[in-house]
Amino acid sequence: MKSQIIYLNNCADHTKGFLTMEIMLAFSLFILFTLSTFTLSLSMQKLKIWSLNELDKIKELTHKMDLRTNLSKELYGNDSEILSNDLFSLTQSDYVESWGRNTCDSQLKFNQNKINLFSQGVDIGSGNPSTDLEIRNDIVYLTADSTVSAAPDFFIIDAKNPSNPSVISSLNTGPGLVAIDIAGPYAFLAQASTVNQLQIVDIHNRSSPQLISQIKLPLPTPTTTASFASSIFYSRGFVYLGTAKWNGAEFSIVDVSDIHSPFVVGQFETNTLINDIYVRGDKAYLAASDEKQMRVLDIVDKSHPILINSLSPTGWQTQEGKTLDYFEGQLGFGRTVGGFNVITNHEAFLFGTSSTLTSKDIPGGLYGFIVRPQNIFMLTHSPGKEFQVFDSTLQTKVFEMSLGNFPVKMACDKDNIYFATGDNRGVSILKLNN
Repeated sequence: MKSQIIYLNNCADHTKGFLTMEIMLAFSLFILFTLSTFTLSLSMQKLKIWSLNELDKIKELTHKMDLRTNLSKELYGNDSEILSNDLFSLTQSDYVESWGRNTCDSQLKFNQNKINLFSQGVDIGSGNPSTDLEIRNDIVYLTADSTVSAAPDFFIIDAKNPSNPSVISSLNTGPGLVAIDIAGPYAFLAQASTVNQLQIVDIHNRSSPQLISQIKLPLPTPTTTASFASSIFYSRGFVYLGTAKWNGAEFSIVDVSDIHSPFVVGQFETNTLINDIYVRGDKAYLAASDEKQMRVLDIVDKSHPILINSLSPTGWQTQEGKTLDYFEGQLGFGRTVGGFNVITNHEAFLFGTSSTLTSKDIPGGLYGFIVRPQNIFMLTHSPGKEFQVFDSTLQTKVFEMSLGNFPVKMACDKDNIYFATGDNRGVSILKLNN
């Protein structure tokens, strides 16, 4: 009996020891779990803080990237779109679409106290008036129409130093040139000739431009004399060419995807002179000299342009549609004054993004039009007020100045504006923030 009691006591001791070990093990596991949970929570907090810091860094870097990439928007406002979400924003530019357009800054701000005109130009020869120009990175591509057939009519000018521009090279393409468009390493030239109306010049080497191809527009009959070209625009592998009134079509679409073998793919007869052309997407805008002073053509089918709209403002009997510009949904259209200025016959027209129309009387008429979000810049033939700046509504003039003569064309590059002087000085330069 005594031995049984001793045995039971020993079992109780073993049981008690086993339970004590279980409790200690459970407590240890509890401590370990608690510490692990605390450590994990602390790690998650640190991870969260690290993630937030990294996101802040990404936001800051993205903002810096936006500032840099948005420079594309500065140069290619027409053909850039901003892709964004809650965190990232990126400007994507269509550089192919931008070929053939001016390279103005999208804001084109000017300082009235720093604006400076450099009017000395370069000597392109006596009796050799400049007719049109395009600019790329301070290099001016200038056309002229000399009274002497042997004189050069295409000039490449270095204008990096506006107080002392210099001719890099020149080329005699024939009878004379009236308009130009630049797309990449090629110059597309509208010729004042009955022999050829379009010429293409390779400008890869600015010191030695090369005429590589030319084309004569189709004649309606073998005995018809072709007309002089009058205006030109390049867009996405096609040149849009306007001419003076003749028996053939005054508007032609030329496929220049093979610059060595251009060919006409479509035509449209306006029965009037076309002074300027602007192509945007599937529409071609024509500034003309008859009642329909601005025409809008559907050019989805390049072989068959279709008239879809037109503008016939009062005064069309004496005034001509002269110049066009487009920027981010706004279309600017300008026309000549037609002799004596009639206040009710406006010369400047602005079509807004909602198809609204604003117009303004501009004595002297418009020969150049640059539309930008903050200001509208105009080349006029108003004596002593040849350069004028209006606000974005086209209602308030904010600046005017004399250019010293009556330039015939206006173009821009970055925040500089250039004028074809219409005389042997060739070009004058207006720096807006000198």
